[in-house]
Amino acid sequence: MPSSTFLTLVPRARVVINNATGQPIVLNPATNQVFPQGRATDAGGKDFDVPALIWLIFSFVIGIPMSLAGIRGWRLSTGVGMGLAGAVASWAAVINSIGPSGVSDLVITIIVLAFFALGFVFGVLEFGRISGMTMLGATGGLAFGIRIIILKPNLLFSGSILYATNWVIIALLGLGGGMSMIWKKSQRAGLVLGCASIGTFLTFLGADLIINKQAGMSRGLRYLFDRNASHFLDIIGGGYKPPTSTQIITGASLAATYAQS
Repeated sequence: MPSSTFLTLVPRARVVINNATGQPIVLNPATNQVFPQGRATDAGGKDFDVPALIWLIFSFVIGIPMSLAGIRGWRLSTGVGMGLAGAVASWAAVINSIGPSGVSDLVITIIVLAFFALGFVFGVLEFGRISGMTMLGATGGLAFGIRIIILKPNLLFSGSILYATNWVIIALLGLGGGMSMIWKKSQRAGLVLGCASIGTFLTFLGADLIINKQAGMSRGLRYLFDRNASHFLDIIGGGYKPPTSTQIITGASLAATYAQS
């Protein structure tokens, strides 16, 4: 695979859209550098193709046991917490680094699942137990915060100026979940909430993928995480307008998290 299509770093400068010719182009207003544009599928696939089916199956295979078994799964739960931390970090890094020619959804999916598998194994083993517990709490908090943010069209706080506020809320909830593992008195509650949050997030995401495919929660996640300059027209130009069913599913998943914890 040519190096120009894989993990090509893209400048993160503020950009503007110039539509003077009738064909929109994205450029850096300070340098007039044009950013070629590509599709921002971000491993989500299309309809029910192979990458989409992989994520659909993954959501249910991980989500349902986490929802039902929770901390009774113990080592498996800490493995999931560590694995998801690696998966989310690797996914965000890849989608914000690829160039306009992109990388196939299947390749990105394989990369992300490889990071999940490595993190899962680490979290299952005894020497990774504490780290796995911490990541379980943190990812549970992140999963809860992300759903709050994507409930509303174009995120809870819209516009480029307030965009960072969404991440402040998510980060605080993630930090709170991770910190709950430090004190014995809050540890069990943190574990229960982390398992419930992760489980309901993934299970309801799977349901939304069946109903709305890539236009629902999937689009919200891409809109939240992807700020690649080469995806500007697709992500920012296209916006995030969740179907009513997605908002109902997302809200129900938050209520289910509270009920299970």
